[in-house]
Parts: sequence; structure tokens; C-alpha cells
Amino acid sequence: MRRLPLLEIYPKLEGAIPWKPIGNFPTPIRKLESLGEHTGISEFYLKDDSRSSALYGGNKVRKLEFLLADALRKEASTVITVGAAGSNHVLATSIFAGKFGMKAVGILFDQPPAAYVRRNLLLNLYFNTEIFYASSMREVPSILREVLSKFQGKPYYIPVGGSNRLGCLGFVNAGLELGRQVEAGELPEPDYLFAAAGTLGTVAGLYLGCRLSGLKTRVVGVRVTGRDICSPERWALLVNHTSAFLHQMDSSFPQVKISPSDVTLLEDYLGRGYAWFTEQGVKAVYLMKKLEGVSLEGTYTGKALAGALDYVDKHGLKDRVILFWNTYNSVDLSPLTGKVNYRKLPKPFHKYFEKPLQRLDPEGQT
Repeated sequence: MRRLPLLEIYPKLEGAIPWKPIGNFPTPIRKLESLGEHTGISEFYLKDDSRSSALYGGNKVRKLEFLLADALRKEASTVITVGAAGSNHVLATSIFAGKFGMKAVGILFDQPPAAYVRRNLLLNLYFNTEIFYASSMREVPSILREVLSKFQGKPYYIPVGGSNRLGCLGFVNAGLELGRQVEAGELPEPDYLFAAAGTLGTVAGLYLGCRLSGLKTRVVGVRVTGRDICSPERWALLVNHTSAFLHQMDSSFPQVKISPSDVTLLEDYLGRGYAWFTEQGVKAVYLMKKLEGVSLEGTYTGKALAGALDYVDKHGLKDRVILFWNTYNSVDLSPLTGKVNYRKLPKPFHKYFEKPLQRLDPEGQT
């Protein structure tokens, strides 16, 4: 069994915090030679969490190693979580919860239509996720109460995106993992690390993990959700709560307390709102695929790369070491969708299969 850097450095945490290995770590680093040449960024690197698992990759795997371990420790038979209709988080939770013999339940709220929404809804069907519909996030609490009341045993709730202090530990560890890769010479110490900021668990954990590693890297989040979910205030709060939680478990863990002014959150790349593709984001997806053969998407990673490229250009940072953290899944499960029928989904989800979709093409059509 692999060892977590977090547990090696702070051995008192072993046994105090739940953890089950489900991913393949460390994830690889590669230099983006062609994209770097195209953009003029001489030291441009990719941290590829799309390859975090052969079952289903992306950033959720790191969080679920702690969250599902906690569910098992509490003898939960059912895991309930929340996301948009095309949520990668809900799908990843379903896949990995099933591997531990737990039933997965997803409360899914409306979002703009896209091909990946169709795919993920069908995959949830394939993996036997029980799905409930919410017209918006505001409706989720009332539906959650109803859902919790109907299950016997010990249901375990995972918040949207898996972004609580336990889920954050996956990316605290990721920051330590990055520090070791820098030490091993896999890349120079990044001056700037860019990642999509949705529910903030990824960037909050990376901020703390980079601090613990002694890296001077500035973690830059590109906001891809509404400000009620993603703000500097919530980012700082999540860092502080996670640090306090770990200090409580092991007094040798340093207490890190930051303010909203300490974080860098780019807020100009969301466009019309969550999951609405933007011209900049679509073009960034196309560039990464054409020049590097790496697949991104229009809701998270395309906007994050667009924000990163714009920020680097506007601030004259092309001579700095830039790291882009790819949080998208690279495992193609689309062949499985042919084995299920969308009409078995709750009726409110049928519209995603019966109405036009947003386009994601090299001409920047959205």
C-alpha cells in the first residue's frame, strides 16, 4: 500500500484521519512544449490529475480517498451527495462508493445543457445511482431532508464538490506531492499554479499543501461557479478550518490562519454563469487538444486555462515557471452509455436529451 506524504510527515495523523487508497499517485508532470512555444511561456508545465485513477480520473479521486473512508468508518450503507445535472463529482462518488459496496444517491440540480451532461446522467444510470431532481441549489436542502428520511441505516452525506475539511486533505497531500516532485527535479519550483476554483476544495488544499512543502508557489484559482459558492472569504475559511482540524489531530501540525486578501481568485472568466461555455474557454480547450493532445472541457478546465493564459499575458509572467493543474477526468466511459436508456431517468432530466446542446468546437461556438 502506498504511503501518503501527509501521514509520513505527520505520523500522529495515521489512524486519526480516515483514508482508503483508491487512486494512482503521484500523478505525472509534463512540460507543455508546444503550448509553451505557441503562447511564449518558456517554462509551462501540466500536473495531470486526469490520470488519478484507471476507473475514473480527475480531482475528485483525491477527496474521495478521505470522504469514503470516513463513510466506511461510520458504517454507512448509503452515500448521498449533491451536484449539477452533469456533475463529475456525483459520478465519481457513485463509481467509487460502489467499489466499497455502498449505495450512491445523487441530488442533481439544473444546469445549461451540454453533451457531457447527457453522458454523465447515463453513466449514473449505468452505475445504479439513485437520482433526485432539484430545480436549483436553493431547493437542495428540502430535498436532502426528504432523501435522508427515506433511508434506513446510516446514510453518509458528502457536500457539493466534496469540499469540506476532510475532502480538502486530498489536496493538502497533493501540495506535498508536488513539493516532492520539485525536489526530485521533475519540474522547477512553480512561480504560479493555476487551477479551476469551483467549490474551492482543490485550491484550498493546494494552498495549504504548498505552504507545508515550503514552496513559494502562488496558487491562483479561476472562478467557475457563482460567488455564493466561490469567494476569497470561503477559500480562506476552508484553509483555516482544515489547518485547525489537522492541528487538533496532531499538535505538531502548524496552525495556518489566512485572510481573504492572502488568496488570488480570478473572477472574470465565468461568463454567463456556471456551466455556460465561453469563447475564451472553448478556444483554450481547442488549443490544449491541438497542441498537446490533452482533453479539457468547457465548464471547469477550459475556463481555468483561459484565465491562466490571460493572467500570465497581462502581468508579464511569460518568463516565470507556470503550472496548470488539470482536474478533468481522462477515462473514456462513453461506450457504457449505450447500455442504458435515458427514459429511465426521472422525467425532469429528459429535457437534456430532447433539447439542443451548447457546442464545444474549434471555432469558439458556444
